[in-house]
Amino acid sequence: MSIHAREEILGRLKSVRKVTHAQRPAKPVLSEINLDQEKLLQRFTSELNWQTGTIYQAKDKEDAVCILSDIASTERLKTILATSWDIYGVDIKTFGTQNSVSVSTVQNFSSREEFRESAFTVDAGITSADFAVAETGTLGLIFHKNHPRLVSIAPPVHIAILPISKLYAVYENVIEQVFKNTDHIPSQFCFITGPSATADIQGVPFKGMHGPLKIFVIFIMDA
Repeated sequence: MSIHAREEILGRLKSVRKVTHAQRPAKPVLSEINLDQEKLLQRFTSELNWQTGTIYQAKDKEDAVCILSDIASTERLKTILATSWDIYGVDIKTFGTQNSVSVSTVQNFSSREEFRESAFTVDAGITSADFAVAETGTLGLIFHKNHPRLVSIAPPVHIAILPISKLYAVYENVIEQVFKNTDHIPSQFCFITGPSATADIQGVPFKGMHGPLKIFVIFIMDA
C-alpha cells in the first residue's frame, strides 16, 4: 500500500463522525419496594398460597412451637429431621417431646449414608430460612455442612422457620444481602417457591415429584 493511500484511509477514518451510544435507562422502581411490612407479608402469603404453600404467623418463639404441634397433628407427623435443635430460638427438642414426635438433627448421624437414608424416610424436614421474597412468595436458603440441602428437599413435607425481619420486597434485596460480603460468599444458595412442581410430557402439572409435596412457612413476628 502506498503512503498516499494509507494516509487517505487514515484521514477518512479520523473524519468519521463518532457515534455517542445512548445511556442505559434507569431501572424502574418496583411497586413492591414501597410496601410496608404488613403489605409485604400479605403479598408473600398471597403468592405462596397460590403455589399451595401455607403460611403461619407466630407471635413469638413459644407460639411457633404451638404451630409446629398443630402441623404435626394435622399432617400426622411422627418422624422429623431438623437442621438444628434451635432454629431462631424455637426449641425443636421441646416440640418433639411434647408431641411424641421422633426428631433427629444433622449432628445425630455418624455417616453421610445414615443421614441420607433418614432424609428420604422421615415424614418431614424442619429448616431455617435465611430470606423470604414477597414478590413471588419465595424462600432463600443458604446451605452448608450443618444445614444440608437434603433436609429441605428429600422429605415429603418441608417446614421453614424465619423471623419476619428476613422478609424482603424483591429478589434484588436478597441477592444484595447474600453477596455483599465477598469474603463470605456461600458455596450453595437456592430459592424455593412452593412445593416441588413439574409436568408430564403432555404438560400436565403436578406437585411433589422431585421434592416436598407440602411446604409450611412460619414467620416469627416478634423477631
